[in-house]
Amino acid sequence: MHNHIRSLAVASALLRAGSAAVLDLPVWFRNTYALVNLQVGTPVQDHLLVFDTGSGTSWLADKKCADGLPRNGYDANASTTSFDLGVYNSIGYLGGATGGFTYRDVFELGGAAAWNQTFIAANQSSWSFIPGDGFLGMGFSSIAQPATKTVVETMIEAGLLDEPKFGLYYGKEFEYTGADGAGDGPGKGSSLSGDLNGTVYQLWRSTLRKFTGSRRLNDEEGEDGEPQSYNGTLEWAPGEANGVFDTGAGMISVPDGRIAAMYASIGWDYEDLYWGRRVPLCADFNASWSVTFTFSDDGVQFYDVAITGDRLARNGFAGREDACTPPFDASGSEGLVLFGQSFMRQFYTVYDFGGAEVESYKPRIGFGELKAEFRPPGVDGKEMRQ
Repeated sequence: MHNHIRSLAVASALLRAGSAAVLDLPVWFRNTYALVNLQVGTPVQDHLLVFDTGSGTSWLADKKCADGLPRNGYDANASTTSFDLGVYNSIGYLGGATGGFTYRDVFELGGAAAWNQTFIAANQSSWSFIPGDGFLGMGFSSIAQPATKTVVETMIEAGLLDEPKFGLYYGKEFEYTGADGAGDGPGKGSSLSGDLNGTVYQLWRSTLRKFTGSRRLNDEEGEDGEPQSYNGTLEWAPGEANGVFDTGAGMISVPDGRIAAMYASIGWDYEDLYWGRRVPLCADFNASWSVTFTFSDDGVQFYDVAITGDRLARNGFAGREDACTPPFDASGSEGLVLFGQSFMRQFYTVYDFGGAEVESYKPRIGFGELKAEFRPPGVDGKEMRQ
């Protein structure tokens, strides 16, 4: 076992055998779900888990629950290191729920690290459609279920990580990457473009202060003969809105009351999208428009995270290859912007607890621009413009 692993890196690169600097996990995509492979129990059994920064407790479908489904269920009776904690837990998610008995057993990462991990062996779940065995909770233990802790915090307490942080690079393929992972690895050398200070240590989030959208249409002239443009800025008071960075979500979900104005800032009509009067074509996702989210917890330091329209293209909308999924949907909360995979996969992100003990946590999340060779391709298979 490596006793000096600097950080846990969830990256689309194979585990580098013998590396004591960074422990890499391959990210596998199946039916657009991003999963990582861990070994559980004694003797070990492989389990594919959806990594989720939006929850705290990990869970695996138990053997009976997994029978008849294309997944590998956890069998407590088959593991000599399994320990029943005697607690029944249930987890409610946006879009699903899971429940089962709580266990402690050995988790391993390709033989490079091993530790005792608490989790739920689920005997009921509404996530029967996911192409994996469960969820890997990567939030904070403050939102974990009773008698459980998150994986990274457990590893920190076990002294397995020299630095209390982990990084994520999604890779370039988001549909199906087979059984061996994907990509060539994170864009090493890419610099962090800003650290977002967290204040409530439950989810990876920061205080959202501003949204700016803009679009310039070079081929359409206004009344003054100048190129027509759209733009708009929305602002939130301190503490009014949160940006939550959730790898378990798919899209960018924005406040219901602001969504129409956000679309208007890039020259789109939300009502047309909502009622199906317009199907957005992938050709509409281009570098002529962009969105910028501004964060600040203290009102002194402000951090912008920007992305151009061409990088938000996800084709296959409405069953059409020439149509792409609208960039925003409604979050159901006036104080929430949820940043899911469509946004997160455009960056190399670093999740830093800022301390090895809860009392010393100073959470930050950093966004690094990917090198050109590591950026996701556009819908036409070409590299996206930066």
